[in-house]
Amino acid sequence: MNIQFIDLSSSLWMETLEALHHDIYHLPEYVCLEAKRTNAQPEAVLIAEDDKIFFLPYLLRQCDRIFEQSLATEGVFDIVSPYGDPGILLSESAAMTPNFLHSAMSAFISKLQEKNVCSAFLRMHPILNQGLNEIY
Repeated sequence: MNIQFIDLSSSLWMETLEALHHDIYHLPEYVCLEAKRTNAQPEAVLIAEDDKIFFLPYLLRQCDRIFEQSLATEGVFDIVSPYGDPGILLSESAAMTPNFLHSAMSAFISKLQEKNVCSAFLRMHPILNQGLNEIY
């Protein structure tokens, strides 16, 4: 399983979207606009295994300011979906393989922990993520 964190300058972002059904909320331009509005860092995660693809754009926010001065910890983050309902994008093969989704989510959570991400608030897309609760 290959896991990559992608920034807006990577051509891989659009290459991935070209292979998947997506919405405006997944476009790098939209995520960039939301990042500027919310003072966050735009990123996406791409997890691939053979023809199975998991793609999720999000905003990385620094959380250091929420701690009291005596408890201040550097490098604590959270992630949130850009405004709207981007949700997780899955290739058809990934959507038909529940074990891949479980493995991808576990790997994503593990990588977020390594990046000192303490929480995630991810909105699901009402159409593109229909039935996701049945496979995960």
